[in-house]
Amino acid sequence: MKERNVTIVTTSMNLVGPFNSFIAFRGLISMHVGVSQRLPFFKNTLDILHSIRILNNWILDTMLEFTQYDIYRALRPGGLFCLESQLNVAYLPMLELDRGIDKNVWYFSALLEKPMS
Repeated sequence: MKERNVTIVTTSMNLVGPFNSFIAFRGLISMHVGVSQRLPFFKNTLDILHSIRILNNWILDTMLEFTQYDIYRALRPGGLFCLESQLNVAYLPMLELDRGIDKNVWYFSALLEKPMS
């Protein structure tokens, strides 16, 4: 992404392998940020934030609210927040009533845009 003047910062945990080393080898910036910490970015600096399997139901409501506020703080006006797989718990039981789910795998995502004003 360097040739397109894009900087990607990502987080990972080295649970089963050296993921942070792999991330750095790809030219990305790797950091460790827990859900109880603020994002290390100034206000209105990020164009896109992407979350996979982090903001689940295991987080306390107060911590979830804090994290969502921090995401909003770091996004630029018009910035995008992509939330993946958290919606599956809420909506998959509705699809199971249809029995069509037995033949398919369903995943839900949400793409949220920060207002310009």
